[in-house]
Amino acid sequence: MKLLLGLVLCVALVCARQAPSLTREGPGVRIIGGNDAVVGQFPFIAALNIQTEDSTFFCGGALISNEWVLTSAHCTQGAHTVTIRLGSNKLTGSDPNRVILASSHVVVHPDFDPDTSANDVGLIRLRLPVEFTDYIQPIRLAGSHLPNSASPTALGWGQTSDEDPEFANDLQFVALAVVSNEECAVTYGKQITNNILCVDGNYNEGTCYGDSGSPLVVRMVGGSALQHVGISSFFSGNGCESTDPSGYTRTWPYVDWIRNETGM
Repeated sequence: MKLLLGLVLCVALVCARQAPSLTREGPGVRIIGGNDAVVGQFPFIAALNIQTEDSTFFCGGALISNEWVLTSAHCTQGAHTVTIRLGSNKLTGSDPNRVILASSHVVVHPDFDPDTSANDVGLIRLRLPVEFTDYIQPIRLAGSHLPNSASPTALGWGQTSDEDPEFANDLQFVALAVVSNEECAVTYGKQITNNILCVDGNYNEGTCYGDSGSPLVVRMVGGSALQHVGISSFFSGNGCESTDPSGYTRTWPYVDWIRNETGM
């Protein structure tokens, strides 16, 4: 699942050294090289069907309370309504654990820049609070800056290859490594700021179309709980299966903004 930003941020940002453009995965990005998640493994994951004035597209997100979902700004910008599906790893087919909810409203970070993917953070408020179950639980937000030595996990339903336009029906996850911002800037140039987190796999693992807005998570030291450390924002214009890093918005710099907006 080569990291694609939540919407197709197909804004061709051409950097120095003929750097590849950043592609937002917006209307759907999927994980390349991932594995099927088991039932209840990631109970915070949210599947989002987003309706704007003239289009419908898919993104991922993460439940952070009984009323709010965290996703990317490019997934929420211009959204009129959002249908949120929680509790299930499958996009289609029956699942007794699935809950389908409507949105009340969306919040886009006021400093979001669609041209550079800066501040690519968005929130969706549920029309009614959701009841927690074994399959529906919120995830904790990052408590500190993620070190380059971390081993995060990417999640999503996006495409699993450049050739296959279909999204994965089963939630995918893949272990990735953090790429330093200095190294990532060699590929993408000055768009890589301190608030962006780049990741890559051993081969071509990463995000793709349909993964936009989906969470990057890491296991807390000394425990079993997961923390939300990144929001899928963009992938390389060279394709999901290229070996270029995937880009996420770091969660930690926005925790205060998220708490102010949600009252958490």
